[in-house]
Amino acid sequence: MSGTLIEKRSIDYVPLAERHGKVWHLWPVWFSGDAHLATLAVGVLGITLGGNLLWTSVAVLAGCLLGTFFMAFHSTQGPQLGLPQMIQSRPQFGYSGALLVWAVALVAYIGFNAFNQVLAAQALHQLSASISATSPAAIILFALCAVGLAAVGYDKIHLAQRAFAYLMIAILTVFSLGGLLLLRFPAAQWDPAGFRGVPFLAQLFAAASYQLSWSIYVSDYSRYLPRDVGVRASFWWTYLGAFVGGAWMMLVGTVAAAAAPTLDVAAAMQHAADLVLPGLGKVLLVGALLGLITISALNFYGASLTLLSCADTVRPLRCTVGKRLASLAVAFVVSNLIALGSSSNSLPATSSTASRICCRSCCTCSLPGRR
Repeated sequence: MSGTLIEKRSIDYVPLAERHGKVWHLWPVWFSGDAHLATLAVGVLGITLGGNLLWTSVAVLAGCLLGTFFMAFHSTQGPQLGLPQMIQSRPQFGYSGALLVWAVALVAYIGFNAFNQVLAAQALHQLSASISATSPAAIILFALCAVGLAAVGYDKIHLAQRAFAYLMIAILTVFSLGGLLLLRFPAAQWDPAGFRGVPFLAQLFAAASYQLSWSIYVSDYSRYLPRDVGVRASFWWTYLGAFVGGAWMMLVGTVAAAAAPTLDVAAAMQHAADLVLPGLGKVLLVGALLGLITISALNFYGASLTLLSCADTVRPLRCTVGKRLASLAVAFVVSNLIALGSSSNSLPATSSTASRICCRSCCTCSLPGRR
């Protein structure tokens, strides 16, 4: 694959001679995988259900600690097996039995991307009122950017995730330090006596299952690493990236929801960031939107591998670049049809957005890749 623009492999085994990369490259993949608008929306759930800022934050951290632990174990399979996550599930579910698992994973990949496209259009509307919140052009252009990154494949995805990780760390650091110094909340938001079981458990479950749902992706992005990469190293670099990115972005959502509970996710985040530093809201929103493109690229990439896995089960196929690009085109078309058909159903408030985001966790957290 080295020296080519478009990745030539898909669901086939990666030979040892083609293995490359460094194990630390895993942390920016999963940090960036979580540093976007959709993850931010998970962090608003406890607040919208009536929890306070203190206990919702504790639930976010505990949920991410738990869910990421189980997710990161699957990253260790990539260097050892050199195969995508979906193909790895054949011994667990059977050659044909895995089809059901893959079908559910495919619905999750494409459905989540359709939601991302609608969310992206609303974020663009927040940045510029001249862009409609249901703009078909914005929805399709967003998907084109994501599928383009997915088309060039593994190496370029890793490169994009690394560049984006450094950008978001800088933006989130400014927001977090400024928020600690400048944002003020009512005393009740920090009262330990304000614990409420239902909001706490809902937020804990949402954070944990959201992180665990990466299990259907995770070793797709470690399968090119050298086989002698240690299990401990691949586990901890994956865990570090996913936990920090997920918890940090969810906590931004928690703070934003506490500061402006009546606004939608994008508007609430922009409002909270502008309270820290005027103009920071748009910078943070643009960063989160870029992150939404990169995670949508991962979703398209995963959908492509899953479609090819399904086709290979029905009739064994020889993996080619053309087949991989054709499967991406199918995922792109279906995702756009769903997004365009549902874009008129707006996301008016943080509670609505959070409930939709949690569907991703519920659909995927316990399916492919579990041991």
